[in-house]
Amino acid sequence: MQSNNPILTRVETRSDFNQAMTVQGAIQKSVLLTVIAAVVGVSLFLYSFMTLNISIAYAAAMVGAIGGFILALIATFKPNTAPTLAIPYALFEGAFLGGISVIFQLKFPGVPLQALLATFVTTLVMFGLYRFQIIRATEKFKAVVMSASIAIAIVFVVQMVMGLVFGSSIPYIFESNWLGIGFAAFVAVIASLNLILDFDLIESSAAQYAPKAMEWLCGIALLATLVWMYYSFLRLLGLLQGDD
Repeated sequence: MQSNNPILTRVETRSDFNQAMTVQGAIQKSVLLTVIAAVVGVSLFLYSFMTLNISIAYAAAMVGAIGGFILALIATFKPNTAPTLAIPYALFEGAFLGGISVIFQLKFPGVPLQALLATFVTTLVMFGLYRFQIIRATEKFKAVVMSASIAIAIVFVVQMVMGLVFGSSIPYIFESNWLGIGFAAFVAVIASLNLILDFDLIESSAAQYAPKAMEWLCGIALLATLVWMYYSFLRLLGLLQGDD
């Protein structure tokens, strides 16, 4: 069984007919984790923005991103730890959301709210497309989206290394020009398409009677995609307004 999330990789599970996961259970866990992340993010955003404490915002964004990534990796390779790590993961993601939102709000006023609305609408649209089988998670579709996701991840890692080590960045694609905006739009599209993979992961896992812990892992995967989508829309909207 595979998780085609940009953060999560292959997850091996076994059938558990006594305590198998359910679609409803996975949805409930996903909603819970999303609400936790949202509450933390909004609280941090309000505090940092009202006090203009940008240092807290930067620290929260960095700690949240790194902490969330580490916990997601642990849960991926040890699915039985997902029930324990899920809520801490949501807290880290909430810290990232709050911090990054403050940073973008100060630089591009109004963009966080626009990105939030875009994420919400896109999620509903993707769910509708999946529910009515307009877009199907075929093996070819999964391969294309996952390959694109990995390629994007590599580009961002290279960008991060160049920034930290050399104080530079990849030319053009991280700038406010037609190429940079096009790349940001492509990232937002791929991030959105990952929702289809997450929906399929929930249904296929339930159909295969995956262990109950998989509900939490599906919740982590779905929250990771939502956060990625939000950040992708932040970048795109920011580039449309000026230099990123």
